[in-house]
Amino acid sequence: MADRTRNPVVQIALLGLLIFLALFIIYGPREPSESDRVIVVDESDVAQLIAGWQRTWNRLPTREELQGILQNHVKDEVLYQEALNEGLDRNSAVVKRALISQMDLMAEGQGEKRNIGDADIEAYYNLRSDQYVSPAEISFKQVYFSEEAEREMLENLCANWNSNMVDFETARAAGKATMLAPQVLELRSDLIDREFGEGFASRLLELESGRWHGPVPSTFGWHLVYLDTLIPSRRLALSEVRDDILQQLEYEDKEAAKEQFYTELMQQYDITYKGMAKELVNE
Repeated sequence: MADRTRNPVVQIALLGLLIFLALFIIYGPREPSESDRVIVVDESDVAQLIAGWQRTWNRLPTREELQGILQNHVKDEVLYQEALNEGLDRNSAVVKRALISQMDLMAEGQGEKRNIGDADIEAYYNLRSDQYVSPAEISFKQVYFSEEAEREMLENLCANWNSNMVDFETARAAGKATMLAPQVLELRSDLIDREFGEGFASRLLELESGRWHGPVPSTFGWHLVYLDTLIPSRRLALSEVRDDILQQLEYEDKEAAKEQFYTELMQQYDITYKGMAKELVNE
């Protein structure tokens, strides 16, 4: 078998490697060039610093404060440039996430900003008015009994309280101690379910106010419930949700602009998938 080192191509490659090693030993690793160590601060930088200070403090900085933020700006620029020279930006998840966030902001601004008017807001509301509903608000008192309590006994007790108009403190003494609130005032139905368990509020909505009912089941056991007042759910007026709809439309516009930006950008890249990644995209 012929000696491969006699191959001219191999000899040239070896010679290049030897030259590289010699230069590395003599001169050391590459030092940043002079251009890598130049920091330029101009009027636009100062204007941005002043604007940033004014947004934070709602006033212009004093001369001394401006000197301080200018020194901090130069320090940050030096540290940033040195980090780039040291290659600290490569393979850094933090830097990658920050740059992606910057691109997201850039993408949001690529689309032409739409002037969202009253007609847009009203049309959005009309299409989704069933989503803008206030939950019912319920005021009630409850006496807790364990799951082991007999239903018939609780029904008889409830009837007795109604016929004798038993006061709440007397009624509470017949129940078991619990961390659940004994009296609830104008609490939203979703929050009632959060405390007493899913479906408890819907059971209360079926009750007649001004009397004891039960036993009413919850996640924790049986309850005898006195319904005080019930404010039923209602559809919210457009005037009550206008600001929310405006924010939603602005958000959707930004998302649409980002999606268009990414679609156009992806078309400029040749993306190759291999291994499991290829299997995933082909599913």
